[in-house]
Amino acid sequence: MNIYPMTHTRRNIASIAITALAAFFLLSPLFSQAATGLTVQPVKFLYTVNPGQSVTGNISVTNAGGSEALVTPSVQDFVPTAGSSNIQFVGKAPGVTSVEDWVAIQAPPQGFNLKIGETRQVRFTITAPKDAEPGSHFGVVLFRATDASEAGQSLKVGTQLGVLVLVTIPGSHLEKGKIDSFTTKGFIQKGPVSFDVMFENTGTAYFQPQGTITITNLFGKMVGTVPVNGQIVLPSGNRDITATWPAGFLLGPYTASLSLANSAGDSVGTATVHFFALPIWYILAVIAILVIIYLIIIFLKKKVNFSVSLKK
Repeated sequence: MNIYPMTHTRRNIASIAITALAAFFLLSPLFSQAATGLTVQPVKFLYTVNPGQSVTGNISVTNAGGSEALVTPSVQDFVPTAGSSNIQFVGKAPGVTSVEDWVAIQAPPQGFNLKIGETRQVRFTITAPKDAEPGSHFGVVLFRATDASEAGQSLKVGTQLGVLVLVTIPGSHLEKGKIDSFTTKGFIQKGPVSFDVMFENTGTAYFQPQGTITITNLFGKMVGTVPVNGQIVLPSGNRDITATWPAGFLLGPYTASLSLANSAGDSVGTATVHFFALPIWYILAVIAILVIIYLIIIFLKKKVNFSVSLKK
């Protein structure tokens, strides 16, 4: 994967498209929508492509706005920002191919018109060159929507939506990572219990770490398990992963052990955290009830005389 300097034009495009892409990196929604009403679905494509081979896909573009729109497609490269879940759009470098070159959109480069409520299926083809570098490569298919009535104007204001295209070239790429932190509250009164995982991708390919949190009690007995399904983590990036144990009444010390693996099932990290549960309000309620019962017994002893008469 090559990183290229960002030009002024590319930087302007990036500032518009980053808003649409943020929805995927933070929440991974099923669809995306701009203020003008243009929607695209899905928001991401994940492909594994051998050098020299091609794959195809379809993007559904809908005009949900209040006027006819001119939609112009384009492709842009991006790279992950090291040490975070952010991305950086990059420009072309002479003599080097990238996802921007690999993606061919089957739509007029000058754009196409969409009437109000109209949907169009935009087909694209990704062709990896024979000398494609193993590892993950990243791009985004952008759709810029402007009012069709402004087509003849030199200055047009519009919005852009992006569809992520993540391509992995098989070879000497690695799905590796490490757990930067595994935390939970040290003291709780009751469940549920939330666990926070900070995971860093130290390999050369994107992947979605998955695993399990196993909870044991003071005696080492397993009392619960929690599946961990993280979002996609890009190379050199990291991501917060949250998992929740839907436990109820808890009492005493507990140990939570985390184990994560890559898509091949190989371990990419383990970690352990301890926490203590003490249901204070439950204990206070029980104490209060016992005190009330004790006071009632004392009162009855003082105010009520019990006698037994024996008849001859």
